[in-house]
Amino acid sequence: MIKYALRNKPIEKLVELAQSGLNDAVDLIIEKYYPMVVRIASQFYAPWAEFDDIVQNGLIGLIKAIYYFEENKSSFSTFAWRSIESEIKTFITYQNRKKNKMLSDSTSMDSVFDDVDDEQIDYFVADENTSTNVVKKTILSIVHEEILEKLNEEETQIFELWLDGYSYKEIEEMVGVNFKKVDNTVQKVKKIVRSKLSTSILPFLEG
Repeated sequence: MIKYALRNKPIEKLVELAQSGLNDAVDLIIEKYYPMVVRIASQFYAPWAEFDDIVQNGLIGLIKAIYYFEENKSSFSTFAWRSIESEIKTFITYQNRKKNKMLSDSTSMDSVFDDVDDEQIDYFVADENTSTNVVKKTILSIVHEEILEKLNEEETQIFELWLDGYSYKEIEEMVGVNFKKVDNTVQKVKKIVRSKLSTSILPFLEG
């Protein structure tokens, strides 16, 4: 099994494989670094935000780190930590502005980050389908607003159902459209993603 064979690969090699489009490598990185995401998310507090929302934005930061990491500039762990923390801070700042709150309404507890030994990070054992769905949702969350701006009401409904893992046939029945309409909408979403992010992300949206 490919995923099993990849488990002993150095993290930088996994990132290289992920950037080349190997889905299993992305899954393993998310499994391995999920505890880091939770650890960073737990250092932030916002009375108007659910902890899961903070974690979700941390995952977005991790996904960005996977695709934007450049070897020899820093370790992946350091780069990922900064990317995750930055994405969470951006989320909190944006939400504060949106809700006309002062930045002081959200506080970050002090933390000291020493370079993390990649081999000491515990694996997060995730369900196969859950992990894949997180990858899809996280990638699409990066350009979610841009996607919704370009979809009409019916297309938005199709997109949200597809994002939740429903099959084309199930979406046809639930929305009352034909296969072509569902497929056209999904392809439209992928085209938007392609225009905004690296094309190496597209393979992870299949299925």
